[in-house]
Amino acid sequence: MKTLQNTDIRLTDALERQLLEEAINAQQEYALDHAIKQMFHKVASFFKAPEGRVHHSVRTAH
Repeated sequence: MKTLQNTDIRLTDALERQLLEEAINAQQEYALDHAIKQMFHKVASFFKAPEGRVHHSVRTAH
């Protein structure tokens, strides 16, 4: 039975570039998803009335 000792794994330049490109793309996709999520939260907060500070604009005549 052979044991693997001092195993040296080297990537080819092309494979290393491909893996680096995939990692960068994944990071950019995550950042874009996060930015879109934050934007939707901000837009939703504009349509939400703050609790405890709701002012009624309709008044009844006496």
